[in-house]
Amino acid sequence: MNTLDIIKNNMKLSHPVEILETLLIRLHLYDRASNKDLSLKSNLPIPIISAFKKELIKYHFAENKGVFKLNPTGINYVLNELEYKSIDINQYHSLSSDEKREEFANELSILLEPIYNNRPQVNVLLDQAHATLETSISRVMLLLNNPRIFKQNILFLGDDDLTSLALMMAFKKLGHHSSKNIFVKDIDQDLLTFIQGVAKQNDFSINTEYLDLKRANVYTKNFDIIWTDPPYTLSGLKLFLSRAISLAKNDNSEILLSFGQKKPIENQEVQRLLNTQNLFIKNIYPQFNKYHGGSIISNVSDLYVLSVTPHTYPIISGKSDYSDKIYTGELNPRIKFYQCKSCNNMITIGHGKNILTIEQLIETTCDKCHGNKFQYRGQEKVNSSADVRQLGTHIIVDMKDCDAEILKSVSIIEKIMLDVAQKFGLNVVTHHFHQFKPWGVSGALILAESHFTIHTWPEYHYAALDLFVCNEFKHQDAFMTELQMQLNAQEYEYKLLQRRF
Repeated sequence: MNTLDIIKNNMKLSHPVEILETLLIRLHLYDRASNKDLSLKSNLPIPIISAFKKELIKYHFAENKGVFKLNPTGINYVLNELEYKSIDINQYHSLSSDEKREEFANELSILLEPIYNNRPQVNVLLDQAHATLETSISRVMLLLNNPRIFKQNILFLGDDDLTSLALMMAFKKLGHHSSKNIFVKDIDQDLLTFIQGVAKQNDFSINTEYLDLKRANVYTKNFDIIWTDPPYTLSGLKLFLSRAISLAKNDNSEILLSFGQKKPIENQEVQRLLNTQNLFIKNIYPQFNKYHGGSIISNVSDLYVLSVTPHTYPIISGKSDYSDKIYTGELNPRIKFYQCKSCNNMITIGHGKNILTIEQLIETTCDKCHGNKFQYRGQEKVNSSADVRQLGTHIIVDMKDCDAEILKSVSIIEKIMLDVAQKFGLNVVTHHFHQFKPWGVSGALILAESHFTIHTWPEYHYAALDLFVCNEFKHQDAFMTELQMQLNAQEYEYKLLQRRF
């Protein structure tokens, strides 16, 4: 039992011994402090600070004087046992100043920008969406608020955001060149290879391991801090949290979880999951993380700081495989439609296609004219079940920047709708149109195949249309072009749904 453990027992302290380590480090950083100042900085009551001071004096760690100050024995303990021997104390202490923090973050950004510009392309099949460089640096600055960070084992459970490299770069700037306490476990081998390559170039030591979290494994309880940004699904969150808990060292470990806001009922499920596993929510930083290409979460996610408690347990045992689908593309496969702005070529990307993302499409260019500017034209959900009965095709259309005079006229709108129906072989059973005052038109064609409707907002140059046909409709591109021409629209978007049960 080391000296701090003995002191903790003497004090009959219910807090973990890490609290005392943090107090020692703060004393070293501030050189000297009154009991009151140390109480304010640590959020511990003055009686605990006073008792700690008495014990440090008793064990010859602190001077027996009015102010609270470590003696050489106490300083050596911080330097050697708490990994502060190599730390530039003055620079680290200066990070308590907002001006110095901003300066340090800017210097980090300059060092990391070329690395981030060359990181591997996102793998959307793994729900990857790169966090911005600024986000990674914000994560690092948050971690550096913890004075024990240089001693703790830190795991990045999935790290396509390269926060491990950003943290190691910060350590290096602070003099902590020999750190061996940063770990990355990920299923993306290309990413692990990239991290190892950058680490080697910069003389970092980052421990990387290929790990498929869906497989049973020996999840060793070895980590003080676990940072994870799981797939944007409740099943993915459940799996990643369970594995993080299995890897947490003890009931003083922290899990830093990045997860986007969902619908209210799903947010309740997130809260229930945290409560069920007896995780304590220490803090929530709303919209802390910003992303490139994370449109499904509006390019932002919240950061939860979670404490592992003595009663925390993983819902999914480390000894068990996990068979549920965890990625968005598995649970909600979609294809998206883009139109080349140069030649109007329509291109389909996404599930089951060679090109999965708009970023890949821009890099690949149009297969007809090699243009690299595209207009989003809509999306369609892909149903992979063989037991589904197809009822029909439903196209939901937004026509934008239309001719307001066309949208105001009930007679013109009626003629356009009947013309379009005839051109595409839609059989009109009956129809009705209504002119609103001061303007605006609503109309519906009842089709033998189902319906075709329109609602116009001339004041916004906008029209909403809806076509549902109870058979396969293969002419959506020509249909959209015709509507755009008839309404003199400058832009449009549509969603194509396959109605089935």
